[in-house]
Amino acid sequence: MTLVIMKFGGSCLKDKKAFEKIAEITNIYKYSKKIYVASALKGVTDMLIKAAHNVKNKKDVDKNIALIEKKHLDMIEEIFDQETEHYSNCKDWIDKKMSELEDCIADIEEFGLEPYYIDYISGFGEILSTYILNQYLESQGFDSVFISANNIIITNDNFNNAYPLYKLTNARIKQHIVPLLDNPKEDTIFCITGFIGRNKIGYTTTLGRGGSDYTATILARSFYDECTDKDIKIILWKDVDGLLSINPKYVSDSILIKNLDYAEAKQIANFGAKVLHPKCLEAIEERKIPLEIRNFDKPLEKDNYTIISEITNKDQIKGISAIEDATVITIISGSMVDVPGVLGKIFEVMGKNKISVSFVAQSSSEISTSFVINGFDTEKATNALNNEEFFSEFYHINWEPISIINITGLKVLDNKTKSDIFSALAKKNVNVKGISQSNDELNLSLLVNKDKLLDGINIVYDDLCEEFENEKCSDK
Repeated sequence: MTLVIMKFGGSCLKDKKAFEKIAEITNIYKYSKKIYVASALKGVTDMLIKAAHNVKNKKDVDKNIALIEKKHLDMIEEIFDQETEHYSNCKDWIDKKMSELEDCIADIEEFGLEPYYIDYISGFGEILSTYILNQYLESQGFDSVFISANNIIITNDNFNNAYPLYKLTNARIKQHIVPLLDNPKEDTIFCITGFIGRNKIGYTTTLGRGGSDYTATILARSFYDECTDKDIKIILWKDVDGLLSINPKYVSDSILIKNLDYAEAKQIANFGAKVLHPKCLEAIEERKIPLEIRNFDKPLEKDNYTIISEITNKDQIKGISAIEDATVITIISGSMVDVPGVLGKIFEVMGKNKISVSFVAQSSSEISTSFVINGFDTEKATNALNNEEFFSEFYHINWEPISIINITGLKVLDNKTKSDIFSALAKKNVNVKGISQSNDELNLSLLVNKDKLLDGINIVYDDLCEEFENEKCSDK
């Protein structure tokens, strides 16, 4: 029997109709074993973090906590009949957790905002929403168990962006969940909080951006390792049909990518797609666990959704994405020639200032080195370099705002495809200021002037239309 791990985001938990949709989905997958991972209600995590950062402003904190409590109380008023066991259970749970939240706020006020407190407080949203989901499923006649992920997902100590320790996580899952899951007489739905885990000494940690999706893939990997039955898949329920070949704000007739492999998906996710974070795929790629991205409003859809698996069409360009706001920094000096350690020093300065670097290029003469950073890090990066004695005397630092066009798919390996791309760009006078091709040859990145980004994306998409899985090309 297939084990289906489904993740429901905040947009899937917004009202009674949405909860009824989850019950409908549960019936659709009634012949599968089910793990449900839930995010916080929409906006709750932001309110929690805001409260943690503003403990000195008691009025503002009280307002945020009251809004969080009201949001959850309104939800249980909407989805449960009053005077029922599940209604009472949820009210008691909210009272208990809000009391714990207030205690945490008091600790922050007394001891300061340590990284541990940020993770502890920002995980309350998932603990509240997932319990409500668990109780709702029970109220609809399903057998459901609530599990807080900080009891089973063990991570390192990197608060705010923790990484799972799989050996320890697998042991917990094997002990606490697998025996119940393997019982053929039970059809229990395990409702597990997204986003959170714990380190080895028991402090709550969070998994960073894309955390609830990441929870689903971490669990899938652990169940794959510990269960005898390897028939496992993941469904991420979203408010879109899946991954698109290009952001609709650039091209209105963007098409759905139905099939792509893990490497392609990571490239598309890394360069602009907000539907999925690439780290989620890292957890499942080696196990070849398939992941579906589906539209929550179309649970019976048979064709129009994205599947990430081993199956892909290598003769297609999968997508075009963009980074709108980036900066290329160039360090120039004849003194760089044959001087060891210059690149190392650049990376050291950027790392010390927590600035991510990409797209590194050095001239063959070693006179200049260029690299790309996020646009919002420009001032911090240039100040850091100018303040380093190592660079102050013999090196000249230039910077320029740019955008990046990323084209993903093995098809970009073909010289003809590259030629077509540059011929298309020439039609709109889009000059390419830098080029990078990934080591696996799945991605071609082009640096262009910011004011030429839209022209570049649109002309490449139009001229290479037939290279996409696009039935509309015949009409062009």
